Amino acid sequence: MLGVILGLLFVGLTGLMWLLLSASLQGYARYEQRFVEHAGSRLESLFLFLDARKVFMGNLLALLGVPVGVYVLTGSVPWVVVSVLGLLAAPKLAFARLEKRRRTAIRESLPDALAQIAAAMRAGATFISAAQIMVRETKGPIAQEFALFLREQKLGLTLEEGMDNLAERVDLEEMDMVATAVQVARELGGNLAEIFERLSDTLRRKLEMEGKINALTSQGRLQGWVVGLLPLFIMLALNNMEPEAMQALFGSILGWGFLGVIGVLTVLGGLSIRKIVAIDI
Repeated sequence: MLGVILGLLFVGLTGLMWLLLSASLQGYARYEQRFVEHAGSRLESLFLFLDARKVFMGNLLALLGVPVGVYVLTGSVPWVVVSVLGLLAAPKLAFARLEKRRRTAIRESLPDALAQIAAAMRAGATFISAAQIMVRETKGPIAQEFALFLREQKLGLTLEEGMDNLAERVDLEEMDMVATAVQVARELGGNLAEIFERLSDTLRRKLEMEGKINALTSQGRLQGWVVGLLPLFIMLALNNMEPEAMQALFGSILGWGFLGVIGVLTVLGGLSIRKIVAIDI
C-alpha cells in the first residue's frame, strides 16, 4: 500500500512539474514574441537597423546576470527585485528616450528644411523635386523621413497619403501643419512656396520662444531633480555613517513600506514641479 501511495505521489509531482515547466515555456515564448515584435517596430520607426532578437537576448542576459551581481554586492532580496523591475522597464524607457530625441531633432531642423524646399520651389522646382533636393543636402532624421516619403511616392501613393503617413510617423504638431498646408494648397490652390516660407518663419519663432522659456524655467526643473534625489542621497549617507540604525529601514517589511511611501511622495512632488514649469506655446 505504501509503495502504491508513493508511486501515485511521484506521478502527481511529476505531472505538476511538467505542467509548471510547460506553462513557463509558453509564457517565455509569448514574452519573447511580444518583445521582439514591439522592439522591431520601434527600431524600424527609429531607423535603427538592429536585430530585435539580439536586443531581446541582451536584455535576457542582463536579467539573468545583473540581479545575481546585485545580490552578491548587497545581499538584499528587495534590491534584487528592484533591479529586475528596472531591467524589465529599461527597454521601454530607452525606446521612449530615443523617440523623444528623434522628434526633438526633427522639430529643430524642420524650419530649415521647409526654407530649402521653398527656395527650390521659387526656382521653379515642383514640391517632389524640391523635397529630393532637400533630402540630398540635409542629414539627420528629417532627411530620413522625407526620403521615406519620396520612396512611397515612387511606389504609387498619392501625395495626400504620403503626407498623412509622414505626419503619423513623426507625430508632431509642426509636421501636421506641414501636411495640412500641402493638402490645402493641392485642393484649393495657392502658392505653396510662400506658405512654406511663412510656416518656416513661424516655426523658427516658436523654437526661439520655447528656448527662452526653457532657459527661464531651468531653475525650476533643477529644483525638481534636487527634491527628487535629495532623499536618496541622505539615505545613502546615513547608511554609510550609521549602518546599524538604517538596517531597520532596509531590512524589514515595515521599513520597505516606508521607503515605498517616500518614493511615491517624491515622484508626486517631482511630477508636480515638472507640471508647473512645463509651459506649452
